[in-house]
Amino acid sequence: MVDNAICSDLSARCGGDVNISLWGDVSAGFANSADIYGEDVKINFLQQNGGSRIHILVINDNGDLTAGCAEFASVTQGCARAVVYRSQAAQHAAEEFAANCGCPCVYCDWDNPSQDDINSLLRTLLFEFPLSRIDVEIPEWTQVMPQENSAIAELLAAVSACSANISKMSQLSALDKIFEGAKYWNSSVNVTADLKTGCVKVEAAAKDGIYFEMLSEIAGEEISGEYSLMKFVRSAADAGRGYAKVKDALLCASVNGYGIVQPAEEDISYEAPSVIRQGGSVGIKLKASAPSYHIIRVDVSGEVNPIMGSAAQSENMVQGMMSGFERDPEEMWNTDLFGKTLKSMVQEGLAAKVSCMQEETRGKLRRAVNRMVNEGKGGAIVIIL
Repeated sequence: MVDNAICSDLSARCGGDVNISLWGDVSAGFANSADIYGEDVKINFLQQNGGSRIHILVINDNGDLTAGCAEFASVTQGCARAVVYRSQAAQHAAEEFAANCGCPCVYCDWDNPSQDDINSLLRTLLFEFPLSRIDVEIPEWTQVMPQENSAIAELLAAVSACSANISKMSQLSALDKIFEGAKYWNSSVNVTADLKTGCVKVEAAAKDGIYFEMLSEIAGEEISGEYSLMKFVRSAADAGRGYAKVKDALLCASVNGYGIVQPAEEDISYEAPSVIRQGGSVGIKLKASAPSYHIIRVDVSGEVNPIMGSAAQSENMVQGMMSGFERDPEEMWNTDLFGKTLKSMVQEGLAAKVSCMQEETRGKLRRAVNRMVNEGKGGAIVIIL
């Protein structure tokens, strides 16, 4: 019997009934045989290219390569192809032509095909359909790592290099060696293919011992075991709680120019209550104090004007830098001049401006903001520094 699983997969790849276009010497055999059926699929053999996704070139007993060969060789896009030879005398010519076309060559008793012949041929054709997608399944803990991480970068490079040489399902064996020689990934992989859709899944496993190595790379410090991991987690948790307090203020400052960190409950200091008398009334005075943080965005501008010699000496260099900026601004900023890049020169100028405010001036500014917050009524305030 015809293998129903093969027929079903072929039908899925063809989008319905399986139409096979025959080329070459097809005067007998399949072309004149009874229709072939799978469980729910009919396989139709056509004498011409009627828009089929499957093509077979039949080489006659003498190995004649004239009938239909040129047309068959030109059918490539998204199709499955195979060359069939009917006798041992035609084998060499058939194999040579198939190799030039990049498709398989199989023997078949074309005049009186057996069920094994039919199943073998259909299975070969099924694996000639294009590969549509490769999904790589990696351990859950590696899925949070960025692309620039060394393990992820190695994985992506390996998949890219291997997949470049795979275009159809029959070439999937190349995936077995996808991580051969890899530093972070086991060379042994589990590859499963869905022949109905052309999708392939590769299950990749990280090598033993790289877990802490990856943690160290992400953390920026050595994490070699459970103790150092717990120590880092506690430190990161403390830092995270501290950042959570100022996060909104930083975001507000980046957008509006001014952000305020509201006092936290644990930072409030409550003073002892005191009795106050106003005329014939008696009341109680409750006072508390707490630190608040005001974040101001100060837009710093800086410039450098390196003198590169006389006009005659530097004109060509300046023109080259200006044209380089138009082509690639980043490359221009990385131009080395006097032992420093232009980018580092400007950065040093900005850093000098940021830190130029004297300590005394900072104290005055802080006291001024204190008064504005605690005593200001919305009126005009003049700051003299």
